Amino acid sequence: MNTRSQIACALAGLIGVLMIPPAFLIADYFVPPDANWTTDEFAAFYGDPDRIRAGLLILLVAVVGWAAVVAVVSVQMLRFEGPRPVLTALFAVTGTTTFVLLTLFAVFLTAAAFRPERSGESLQLLHDVGWFMAFLTAPVFSTQALAIGAAVLGDRSARPVYPRWLGYVCVWVALLLLPGVVLLFFHSGPFAYHGVISYWIPLFTFGGWMAAMAFCALLAAQAEARTAAATPAVEPVPA
Repeated sequence: MNTRSQIACALAGLIGVLMIPPAFLIADYFVPPDANWTTDEFAAFYGDPDRIRAGLLILLVAVVGWAAVVAVVSVQMLRFEGPRPVLTALFAVTGTTTFVLLTLFAVFLTAAAFRPERSGESLQLLHDVGWFMAFLTAPVFSTQALAIGAAVLGDRSARPVYPRWLGYVCVWVALLLLPGVVLLFFHSGPFAYHGVISYWIPLFTFGGWMAAMAFCALLAAQAEARTAAATPAVEPVPA
């Protein structure tokens, strides 16, 4: 198994996490537009498109780090789940879906910034759809977190690939992300897509989760490399 590739993917995930905050700050999404803004307010927000385009371009690159984390964690889960790795498959499928959703989140917002001369109604629609991609789809992210959490907590080997605390973290992540799905019913307050429950908690929860998984994947890959280096090669028996 190529542990160098695993280490590279884990590092890409850590770099991606570090890129997300400046991307949101540059695009002015760190404190996002309110869900109850008027169409004129959305038109004014997207009237300065260059900063939004620059921030979203950084975000698109950062999201690639998430794909790298999903890939390396999926490979490492195969080391301990067993001959029928159902949780690994579930994690990989939902991980692929969340990567696509995060990419579409940036793409729809970029589409709004690409033609700021559109009507306020059109800009509002693109913004709503983009925001829904990342936050309304909380059940998919929660399922992914539960898949790896269950797998990690179910690893009873003497030398587990991942520490048990990561399993508990993943379960908490699933619980913290899930309430955001109710944003569909609110335009204001903590459950709206700019509120504490639907935006602020999921944003920091996801960032911390991504960093934790990338860090643990890096340690697991390095441990595997050390084990492989310490294991003497077996000479083939002459026929």
